[in-house]
Amino acid sequence: VFEDRFGYPTSKAEVEALFDIIARRKLFGLSDLSHTLLAEFNRNRSDRLDRVPGEEQQKQQAEAKAEASRQASVDVTSLPPGVHDVIGFDEAVKQKGWHLFNPKKLVQWLLLLSGPLKYGLYLLPLLFVIALSVNWKYFAYIEQDTILLFSGIDVIAHVVISLLTVNLFAVLSTLTVAQKYRGTVKGIGIVLYFGFFPRFCPYVGNVGQFSRRERLWLHGAPLLTRLALFSLATLLWFNTRGDNLLISTFSLTVVIAATLSFLITVNPLVKSNGYHLVSTLLDEPDLRKKAYGALLSKIKGSTYQRANQDILAAYALASTVFMLLIFGTLLLLLGRLLKMQLGGAGVLFTLFLAGFFAYRMLARFKHINQAHNRAVQFQRWRDRTLVAKDGEVKVEDKGKTRVRHAQRALLVALVLAPFLPYQYEPGGSFIIMPLQQQEITTDIGGIVNAIHFNSGDFIQQGSEIGSLSHSDALAQVNIYNAKVREQQAVIDELKSRPRPEEVRLAEEKLDVERVRTRFSGAKFERLEKLYNGGAVSFEDLDDARRQYEVDLAQEVLAQADLELVRLGATVDQIEAEEAKLQSLLEQRDYYVQRVEMSKFIMPFDGRLVTMHLQTKTGSYLEKGEPLALVENSGTVLAQLSIAEADIGYVAVGSEVRVRPRSYHADELRGKVVYVDSTVVKEKLGKVVHVTSELDNGKGLLKTGMTGYAKIQSRTLPVWRVLTSAIVRFYRVEIWSWLP
Repeated sequence: VFEDRFGYPTSKAEVEALFDIIARRKLFGLSDLSHTLLAEFNRNRSDRLDRVPGEEQQKQQAEAKAEASRQASVDVTSLPPGVHDVIGFDEAVKQKGWHLFNPKKLVQWLLLLSGPLKYGLYLLPLLFVIALSVNWKYFAYIEQDTILLFSGIDVIAHVVISLLTVNLFAVLSTLTVAQKYRGTVKGIGIVLYFGFFPRFCPYVGNVGQFSRRERLWLHGAPLLTRLALFSLATLLWFNTRGDNLLISTFSLTVVIAATLSFLITVNPLVKSNGYHLVSTLLDEPDLRKKAYGALLSKIKGSTYQRANQDILAAYALASTVFMLLIFGTLLLLLGRLLKMQLGGAGVLFTLFLAGFFAYRMLARFKHINQAHNRAVQFQRWRDRTLVAKDGEVKVEDKGKTRVRHAQRALLVALVLAPFLPYQYEPGGSFIIMPLQQQEITTDIGGIVNAIHFNSGDFIQQGSEIGSLSHSDALAQVNIYNAKVREQQAVIDELKSRPRPEEVRLAEEKLDVERVRTRFSGAKFERLEKLYNGGAVSFEDLDDARRQYEVDLAQEVLAQADLELVRLGATVDQIEAEEAKLQSLLEQRDYYVQRVEMSKFIMPFDGRLVTMHLQTKTGSYLEKGEPLALVENSGTVLAQLSIAEADIGYVAVGSEVRVRPRSYHADELRGKVVYVDSTVVKEKLGKVVHVTSELDNGKGLLKTGMTGYAKIQSRTLPVWRVLTSAIVRFYRVEIWSWLP
């Protein structure tokens, strides 16, 4: 109990020497002498008082030597905070590993360089800010290169590069600071953290003489080194990304290793540089030990640390949770990498590591619990709550009884819980999509003349949203309307033939020509008789004959005109004029269509989602360029990404419960309307897209919103839900390995 409480052992002789000093100074009371621990001492003291003085003197000298030995032990083991209980600094801490070599000459050379380099510390904040800005601005490139990096380099290579860069430089910085402050550089070794993870470890002696400031620098230097490596490697990656693949890949590996290493080591919840810095600042060498003791005291209802017990318990709880998160994250990442590279064997190896971690963690908690119980026992003995009478020990601990009842209740709950019914609901992230969405555009270019609505307005189907300038097309429409009316009049006139008036006119013309022919014929006959009688010349006769022939031709022509008038317009004439009219109509319709195309019409009932649409008034819109985006958001679609392993529990028509991140207090309901027939590979694994339909009457859901959704499925026992992944792995992965 004494060794567990104070960190070093004591012997029976030392205890009796202490009792002897108290007894010689007469500090024991009558009730103290009857205590069980003092009974044997009183008998031995009575015997010693009967001895000769020489023997008493020898006994006192032996006790003095024992006291000196104990003091020497205290001087060795009671190291100050920051170097106490540190691997490589405190010889009492044992860790599996191998001592490699002593880099004393290298450290001395580095110490000479550290003189001018120390001024670089003033530039480190600026360098770190620049590196952070590069990471923030080009995070997409870093993410892309990281995916390629992990797909091309295996886990062992990452560990080796991290070991030989970030970890080695951090260890060398620690040794350089120790050498500067008169520490003894004993060497560099490799230790196995968590039983398998290799890391370099500095071995330094003469650490008990370090001042508080020197101990702060001893643990601050490796943290600053990691920040410097992160900043320099980031800038190196940025400047060589497109030029040198080898250097950029190596520098990105260093960036990742430095980031992870710094985040882990700077955290005071992990027993590393950050924890030792806090321990040094608080001047508390056993901070974690006391914190875990306070946490166990809270759990068990006992008393271990009176001062700051709540703070220590909170620190211990946060440290435990953080370590569990670290282990879980590392195992998850390691499992994915090993599965990509080794397949099912990598998954089995990851499960083995998880079991190994769990075993070591349980063993560690068991050791902490045993140490706490011994400490509590010692505390009770010191406060005289543990009283021995007549060889019997009476212990009163109501907290232990409560814990025992709680443990039994927990055991019963664990036995019954696996058989309880559980409504299994496969789920996944989703993204909101509109039921209908369309870009309002046009097939012609022109200047935007007017916009009649604003963003967010609800518009009825067929309403005019806006229009382009169409005055030239409208003028052409008016011109062709006049031409169409003219041509239509021509056709109507042709279709109205023959008219009675035209027939009478043609008949009268024919009668006139007949009369003229009769008179000219009679004249020709008279002149012919006179010519035969020699009364007139041949020229007069020839003129009369020509006139008679002309009159005959005019009569025939008048007869033909009469027949033509009586016949009316032919079908071919009417069809020709109608074809000309159709051409004019098509030309007019072209310009009418241009006028209609210059108007932007709402295709369905919905909302206008384009922002600042009014600012486009007066601007030129190219052919095919969209003016606005409209969508029907009364009913929306949620596209869910369901894991491939859970798609067997999803059916069309199943109820869906949705919680968007923007409205996490509201639970919206819908139903599955479509299950995709293909599997899509995403960053988190293979998924199947499931489309569900949701009522959005309140207009809460906006296109692009995300959240999490659950799909109602069948009821299963708890044990089946918890073991589904294991069963699936056995029936698929293990089955694939069997012959």
